[in-house]
Amino acid sequence: MVDVLSCVVGVIQVKVLTRIIFREVTNGLRFLPSLCRLRLWIFAGALAIGLLTVFVLWGKQGLVDQANDIYKFAELGHNIALGNGLRYDGAPLTIRRPPLYPALIALLYTIFGVMPLAIQIFQAVLAAGTTLLAFEIGRCVFNLRTGLLAAIATALHPMVLRYVPDIQLEAFLTFLYTAAIYWSVRLAEKGTLWNGFWFGLSCAAAAMVKGVALPYPALFIVAYLLWRHSRSAERSNPLPGWRPVAALLIAMGLFILPWTYRNYAVTGRFVLISGNASGEFLRGYVFAQPRYYLLQDRAYSDGENEANEMQIQLFRSQGLIWERDETETEQVQNVAAKQKIMASPGAYLKKCLIAAFMFWYVVTTKANSLLVGGLALAGWILALVGMYRARGKGYQFWLLLLPIASMNLIYAAILALGRYSAPCIPSLMVLAAFGVDSLLPPRRPPPESVAANHSEGSR
Repeated sequence: MVDVLSCVVGVIQVKVLTRIIFREVTNGLRFLPSLCRLRLWIFAGALAIGLLTVFVLWGKQGLVDQANDIYKFAELGHNIALGNGLRYDGAPLTIRRPPLYPALIALLYTIFGVMPLAIQIFQAVLAAGTTLLAFEIGRCVFNLRTGLLAAIATALHPMVLRYVPDIQLEAFLTFLYTAAIYWSVRLAEKGTLWNGFWFGLSCAAAAMVKGVALPYPALFIVAYLLWRHSRSAERSNPLPGWRPVAALLIAMGLFILPWTYRNYAVTGRFVLISGNASGEFLRGYVFAQPRYYLLQDRAYSDGENEANEMQIQLFRSQGLIWERDETETEQVQNVAAKQKIMASPGAYLKKCLIAAFMFWYVVTTKANSLLVGGLALAGWILALVGMYRARGKGYQFWLLLLPIASMNLIYAAILALGRYSAPCIPSLMVLAAFGVDSLLPPRRPPPESVAANHSEGSR
């Protein structure tokens, strides 16, 4: 009887304490500007969804294999934490992978010990940050309602949640790539040196997670300078556009070039961030076969095995062993890639065209591919609706279309599968959210506090 009463009292105490904490937190939030409160609720809600995915949904789902660290990022991070540098167990220093994601794992292992759960929880935080950035981008480029819709769509999107509990770089890359897009919006709003610097730093960080992020800032510089020049008030003075561009380039150089020097010290040759692009390029021909893009066979199992066998045979035909030596492997694959393009440029262009579509839908299984592809198709339809209905109203759609096109095209030129579209999902969700917003009834004028904080928060 005493035990029962103790349990009842304990439950009552927990409930009372929870209500007190909730009340105090709510009262504390009331002193914050309304836009700040909204940001906190968006971040907290997205974080709750991410943690739910880590602790509940991931273990119960059967749609995706739960074989963590299939690409050995944790192994690389563990070696960095031990002071061995970026290397696989028992192997020399590697240039195969960019360093930033393994470095993040090394930091988490140093703080919390070798605990994969720390990586998963931190990636839930990153997904929440990505959601908040989607809100800010939608709010700044379009309006508050678009930002809210974009945040909801991003927080619940399977391509965002899929990589939260898995030790793969997509959650980190998506956050940094979205951060770069956010700073591009800030730079377009106000062309200051600091906005250019933070944009460049975000782009460099994303590229140090995966090199495919590198073409985006180059394309942005061209588009940005043309856009600034096209504005009649600034045609006579191009210097304001060049100042933030210079800051952008300085930030990228400071972040990337020390690692380039490290690669030169390791290999004796110039490697900007990482190698193996030619190997991925060759594998792209395997995945561009009809049986994979028509979803007759699984690209992530059958396709991977076929691509591995192709590379094994390539090296065997030259009396070599694939991946025995990184430098040797890189040299052989570089020659083979050049020969492949020169032998049949038309086949290469066909591969690129197929891969540009595969980028949006080919994932682990046919069911998953149809789900991911269906969501991407719906997103693009809504985005096109929004752009059509808002034509001539001065919205800067290029700020969102450019990073999507950059990522899509660079992967199409090398190797494109559905998981690689993850960094583009927040931008697409912002465009889709604006499409939904354009179909909804006109908005009421926002409260004064929100309107005031809009101009404050966007600076």
